[in-house]
Amino acid sequence: KPNCFADIVAVISLGRPGPLDEIKTYANRKHGLEKYTFISKEVENVLKETYGIIVYQEQVNSLAMVMAGYDMGQADMFRRAISKKDKQKMLSEEKSFVEGSIKNGYSEDVAKKVFNRIFKFASYGFNKSHAVVYAITACRMAWLKVHYPLEFYCAILSIASGTSDTKFNEYVSEMKRRGYQILPPNINESAKGFLIKENGLSYPLMSIRGVNELLVDNILKERENGPFTDFVDFVSRMTQFRISEAQLRSLINSGALDCLCDSRASMHASIMAAITYGKLIYDESGQMNIGIGEMPKPKMIKAIDDPLANLENEYNSIGIMLSNNPINFQKEKLEKLDVVSIIDATTELMEQVESEQKIEQKTYKIAGLIRTIKTIYTKKNSTMAFLKIFDETGELEITIFPTLYQEYLQYFEKNNLLIFEGKLEYRNDAIMFTADSISPLED
Repeated sequence: KPNCFADIVAVISLGRPGPLDEIKTYANRKHGLEKYTFISKEVENVLKETYGIIVYQEQVNSLAMVMAGYDMGQADMFRRAISKKDKQKMLSEEKSFVEGSIKNGYSEDVAKKVFNRIFKFASYGFNKSHAVVYAITACRMAWLKVHYPLEFYCAILSIASGTSDTKFNEYVSEMKRRGYQILPPNINESAKGFLIKENGLSYPLMSIRGVNELLVDNILKERENGPFTDFVDFVSRMTQFRISEAQLRSLINSGALDCLCDSRASMHASIMAAITYGKLIYDESGQMNIGIGEMPKPKMIKAIDDPLANLENEYNSIGIMLSNNPINFQKEKLEKLDVVSIIDATTELMEQVESEQKIEQKTYKIAGLIRTIKTIYTKKNSTMAFLKIFDETGELEITIFPTLYQEYLQYFEKNNLLIFEGKLEYRNDAIMFTADSISPLED
């Protein structure tokens, strides 16, 4: 429960391996649940702000100065030597620290206890000067997140889109919980990076797999001559920039060209005809061939879309499904089964966590498509699994214990839609769902 800036600085530093074990003690002392004393006024001056617990590297230096009588240079050399944990050097440093402390009126027993605490902390402690800067950044980001949420997510997703899908989807799920949407990429509206549009963000062209920066720059440059009017118009105008078949397929799969044609299958089928037309319109230097401008455009080749295949290709292209979700095709069935969305279930749990209410052990019925399957062996050599599932609102990891795993093993395949009944928990800063029962949805 941080209530001042110093607490934010401490929170950043307490999470390090050195003081990690002291977090509960720190919290209890801060809230007056645990009494503590100091061995001297000088030590109190060093450790008072952290309730008698060594949290920062600077405190190690200060303890060496006030207890062992070191000057500033000696104190920092002492801290560095301790952090290396060289056995011979340690014995020498301990002897020096204890002898100096005895000269300053501390008992040998107290000096050794303080040295051991320093030794435990020293290798993995954080320096306060860095923690303060991080805390300033944290406060600024929190303020932006509250008052300028779309700008905040615009920046954070621009960074995350270059990392793992897991982190990116985590941010997207949080956005959805707060009522903001990510709109699919649009060849006539999207920019290089995320763009604020209405009550959400427009997905960037640069984040489409297989689409490089040069192509995006050329698309934006050509768009200045007017919006693309249809699929053939787009391909022919981009032929001068040597757009490839593979790049066109990536753009189609991402949904960026949906504004030009309502059938992705038809666009895929018409790629070569459109490229051939474009090469007739423009010569190799990119100049329009004189007298050929009146040549009629080729007609689109009609093809039948497979909605599920389109969504799978969309996921492979941009790492997320934005235009639709496979679960929507089963919405009527699911509504009759009283399932709740992942976002509704997790939001309810997080509201309890954030308001520090007692977590209600409630059973939820959640429907989701399997994205990934990870199996492990228990100590008894039984197989259990962790399934990553998703619906139209977010993702969730499901723990499947051995008995349930064996019973429903045949259904654990990617993209299978299952209904899971079980309990949500919040442990180690993560949401966990343990399945008590599983129901396959009819095909």
